[in-house]
Amino acid sequence: MARVFYIFLLGMLLSFISPVQGYGQKLTTKLADKSFDEFAFVEAIELYEYAYKKDTTDNYLIQRLAESNRNIGNTEQVEKWLKKLIDRKVEKPDDIFNYSQALKSNGKYLQAEIWLKEYSELRPEDGRVNIQVSILEYIQFLMRDSANYQIRNVALNTIGSDMGPAFYKDQLVFSSTSIGTKSGANYKWNELPYLHLYSAKINPDGDLSSPVPFAPKLKTAYHDGPVSFDEKKGIIYLTRNNFVKGKVSKSREDVVNLKVFLGKLEKGEWTLTGSFPFNSNEYSVGHPSIDGTGTILYFASDMPGGYGKSDLYFSVFSNGQWSKPFNLGPKINTEGNEFFPFISSDGVLYFSSDGHGGLGGLDIYFSVPERGVFSSIQNMGYPVNSSKDDFGLALDSTGIKGYFSSNRSGGKGNDDLYFLKILHVPVIIRGTIKDRDSRDVLSDAAVNVVDENGKIIKSSTTRADGQFEFEVNKGPQYIVKVSKEFYIENEKTVITSTLRPNDEAFAEIFLEQKVEENNAPAPKSMEEENGVALQVVELEYINYALDQTEIKPEAAKALDKLIALMKEFPDLEIRVESHTDSRGSDEYNMLLSKRRARAAFDYLVTKGIDPNRMLYQGYGETRLLNKCANGVECTEEQHEVNRRSIVKVVRKGEYQEKRGQKSIYYF
Repeated sequence: MARVFYIFLLGMLLSFISPVQGYGQKLTTKLADKSFDEFAFVEAIELYEYAYKKDTTDNYLIQRLAESNRNIGNTEQVEKWLKKLIDRKVEKPDDIFNYSQALKSNGKYLQAEIWLKEYSELRPEDGRVNIQVSILEYIQFLMRDSANYQIRNVALNTIGSDMGPAFYKDQLVFSSTSIGTKSGANYKWNELPYLHLYSAKINPDGDLSSPVPFAPKLKTAYHDGPVSFDEKKGIIYLTRNNFVKGKVSKSREDVVNLKVFLGKLEKGEWTLTGSFPFNSNEYSVGHPSIDGTGTILYFASDMPGGYGKSDLYFSVFSNGQWSKPFNLGPKINTEGNEFFPFISSDGVLYFSSDGHGGLGGLDIYFSVPERGVFSSIQNMGYPVNSSKDDFGLALDSTGIKGYFSSNRSGGKGNDDLYFLKILHVPVIIRGTIKDRDSRDVLSDAAVNVVDENGKIIKSSTTRADGQFEFEVNKGPQYIVKVSKEFYIENEKTVITSTLRPNDEAFAEIFLEQKVEENNAPAPKSMEEENGVALQVVELEYINYALDQTEIKPEAAKALDKLIALMKEFPDLEIRVESHTDSRGSDEYNMLLSKRRARAAFDYLVTKGIDPNRMLYQGYGETRLLNKCANGVECTEEQHEVNRRSIVKVVRKGEYQEKRGQKSIYYF
């Protein structure tokens, strides 16, 4: 009301000095410039408009009106005033860029693309252009996954600004200009009251209710928030104006910048304990976000040496002190503004930017670290982002629910809080299917992914390398079920709730081979005998003393096991193969090996095995397993390797299935 009276009084004064209209015009512009320099943009707009009505030819007034409206986010007025400059052909390159951005924020994407191309020809080195030159295609790309999100305006939003959400225990802490505040403007920039901290109850449906003041001992006469919490250590990181002990400090240019302060929870109350050591009167440091370890602080700042107007930085707490801030680099930061960093519980960085293109104004982006480095970004797309400003995202510990702020159309006030549920976070379930015994990979195995409700959501078969791969939604646990002919089905539970977007969960699943319907054992390997396929079902090695043929107790025990198998399955046969080492003559060794094979044969006959189901053969020293031939000096251990008898249980016929054992699973 006082400002309106001031404008009215100024108008009355000027009406009495019409003979010196030029002087009055200059006085109004001077007053408007003073308001502009003091960041009182709403007041400046009214003064500039008043002056413009007196002289519509003054291009300086038009440019100032465009800039003032741009600072308070009134993109419709920015478009109006910049168009006047362009129509008069007095625009500068920055005016063309800002005009294209205003058109985009107003949903006029085709015109925005035309003017952005015009700007790119004037300043091709500007990195903001390279991303945005194909605006229409990019907008369509950002609209493609709109079904992946659910957003809702929350009930407690006011006509003012509600922003800066942060989770604390079971509450949401945020900043508001208008909860419990009497009408009347305090902050000259936008004529809204100053932001103060509140906490609200989070309802089961995500809505917010019962807001109450938060941390009253931290409240100042200026802006408070946004905040970030280290709950384990009981520390709050707080953005607020440069206001300490009741006094405000300004820069050399008479600006009150933002700083990050620290508070401690003591006896149930938050009290101020200090400030971030890299604060400065000459630039702003704000929008803190502490990681889950409490050792890495992310923040926004316009400190010298950055890539644009405001950049994102991080500092590491080690040995009791904070490191010099590290700039997150040109992959994250642009010539424009990067604000509101948020590091999620799984280490993903979310932030807002007006320099990476997008739907208009500030858009929300995320970056998944690669080997600890944020080297690529992704726009969250519509409807998280709109043609207006979307910023200040915070997610809960699940990484799929949270809140953000926006001044989009359809809200209740200047900036509103929106509840967000991410319906689809793509993660990968990848794995390999193998035979349990042989460890061979299994191709053409059927793989099904089953959700928590028992519904099959993905199906495929393994490739030639035994591998499979599915994209699923992060959050639930899944069961991967595998089946293949001649194998027993198997499954494995895969947890995805801890994965980052596009991360992989690997599952190696082993299948056990079935037993044949007649309960016969499955083959272990294949051989050939006189052109006939021979399935090797079981085998045992039996040993003889040097130059002896006697069946020792250990050998008898092994043979008795095979005899039991022969009696259980009448289609099985026995092959006895005996070998010697190279010591002694070749003829003697051949006879010795045949006597040893015959000894095993005779033992089996005495146990009731039909001789027609058995063959035996001695090979002497013709099949040595090492270099220990005639004339070669070898140790006793090396000769012993060659002194062996093998008893094989076989079945004639083609190879049908791989060997397996029941009820043994490997994970």
